[in-house]
Amino acid sequence: MKLNSTTKSIKLFILTASLSATAIAQDTMFTSPQNVYNDSEVVLTKYNNGGVVNASVIENVAKTQPEEAYIKQVTDGVWAITGYHFGYKTVIEGETGLIIYDSGDDIEEATEILELVRKHISEKPIHTVIYSHSHYVFGAQAIQQAFDGELKVIGHPEINKNVLESGGLGASIPELSPTLTARAYEQFSVLLPAEGPDAKSPTPIGKTQGFVPVNTPVTQGQTMTVDGVEMVFYTDFDSDTDDQVIVYLPESKTVLNNHLWPTYPNFYTLRGSVYRDPTVWAEGIRLIRDLNPEHLINTHTEPLSGHDEIQTTLNGYYDGIMYLYDQTIRGILQGKTPEELTYSVQLPQDLAELPHNQMTYGEFSYYPKNIYYHALGWFNGEAETLNRIEPNLQAKKIIEGFGGVDAVKQELNKTIANNELAWSAELGGYLVRVVPNDEEAKQLLADTLRQMGYQTEASIPRSWYLTKALELEGKVQIPSVVFSDANSIIGSPAETLVGQFRVRLDPIASYGEDQMMAITIKDSDAPTMGLHVRSTVAEFISDTEDYNRQADLEISVSKRTWAEYFVGEKSLDQMLESADVSTNHKDDVRGFFSLFDQLDESKTRFVSPSQS
Repeated sequence: MKLNSTTKSIKLFILTASLSATAIAQDTMFTSPQNVYNDSEVVLTKYNNGGVVNASVIENVAKTQPEEAYIKQVTDGVWAITGYHFGYKTVIEGETGLIIYDSGDDIEEATEILELVRKHISEKPIHTVIYSHSHYVFGAQAIQQAFDGELKVIGHPEINKNVLESGGLGASIPELSPTLTARAYEQFSVLLPAEGPDAKSPTPIGKTQGFVPVNTPVTQGQTMTVDGVEMVFYTDFDSDTDDQVIVYLPESKTVLNNHLWPTYPNFYTLRGSVYRDPTVWAEGIRLIRDLNPEHLINTHTEPLSGHDEIQTTLNGYYDGIMYLYDQTIRGILQGKTPEELTYSVQLPQDLAELPHNQMTYGEFSYYPKNIYYHALGWFNGEAETLNRIEPNLQAKKIIEGFGGVDAVKQELNKTIANNELAWSAELGGYLVRVVPNDEEAKQLLADTLRQMGYQTEASIPRSWYLTKALELEGKVQIPSVVFSDANSIIGSPAETLVGQFRVRLDPIASYGEDQMMAITIKDSDAPTMGLHVRSTVAEFISDTEDYNRQADLEISVSKRTWAEYFVGEKSLDQMLESADVSTNHKDDVRGFFSLFDQLDESKTRFVSPSQS
């Protein structure tokens, strides 16, 4: 059929109106949290310590976390201790004593909890600790010491390994635990001031660690009666670690868990950790839902009671998780790159408005690309990105293309004034790469990042933005590594402490060398181990008796002294001069270890022998 001009105009009008309606619908249907960095109006307020923060954060946090801490008897013999610390606790009364779900971040926190339990719940001894996961295992020694008895510790079979290898940080590569710890300092506001506009938000970083290993591991679906209380344990469902334990109390239809959070799940930590699979987290939510609990007690959010409210909450949480996953996979199938997914996958308004789906912890924008990287790796499918030029040269060319340093500074002043913060941060990053000692350039980038920190709705990026701003201004030094103290790692296997040392070899200093060192940790069960330096590689030998080469050098050292050297509490010279160290050729042994990076006095960075 041939259309006349009038008909064509009508058709065009209808099509245009339809497209406009679709665009409007999309604008109202989906959230766009990145707009806080892109010329949007943001209302700011302050924490009690003066820290500037997006006002919506305070409003949203109040929906799922208490304004004041409290202890509540949720059902007969079960109490929720809520809001006193970053991780909440549950206390269950048994026939002869008490059972506690989680021991806290540190010994100091556990000591406070013990006082609250005695005052508000019972003076009965706590004889059993159940670990929800490896993040809240470090207060158990205080509980063990308080009652001077044998403590039953129930937990996932992987917890002991995860804590001893990487301090419970979830490092996919245990040797990188010090890097994850350093980045956790930025994630959790450790380097931010206590007061003022840049002041820290609440942080879970612990003080004195007191881990008691799991001595009663449980598995999926296992039923156990603990001091007269029947419990069912579920261990197949990861959330923010791969060692979660969900507990079901059939008599009261109560579930204890770390799967329902006060915020949307943090599927990617900016500090880096093992991949958090949204589908597995969602399956944990579905398991809890299908148990039909009457009471739901959570590690990070207020307890819920009532079947219908719990079902509605869990369904909304499940849908929020699976929307992210399914739409990310859909986007990948459509050929979208990780960068495009950051903007194209946005949580719908009806899901975003649910209290537990708020984004006051992590940011939704970096979850889709983390799924992409897990599935397909770093390559975004665009051939032109396979071999980009070196970052410093790239920055130089971009700055030159803008007309030089002064022209970029003028552009930055304009974009910052226009609240185009995302672009200002990118451009400012190029500028500081090109002129790293230019104070004006650093201040422009610091000003940008500070405003991003004030305006974000999420506490994790707030800490990163403000910490970097302070570093650019010379007010803090961001560590590249942070090691636990020797006391915290002394329980790790000797094989771990010696084996992980191999990654410190400086290939420039060791090039062409061929030396074998026998290492005896004399107060451990480990056999004599070895490090064989062959030019640019240090091979770890778990037992020198089984190796095909005799050692050139030998050192015998106590586990304590080796641990102190490993974490930087002793320098190389101090280790070799220790009374509990013996060697065959001290100068040659010193020369051997001098091929490896050494921790500097601050213990926050390595010094390579080829650069010192």
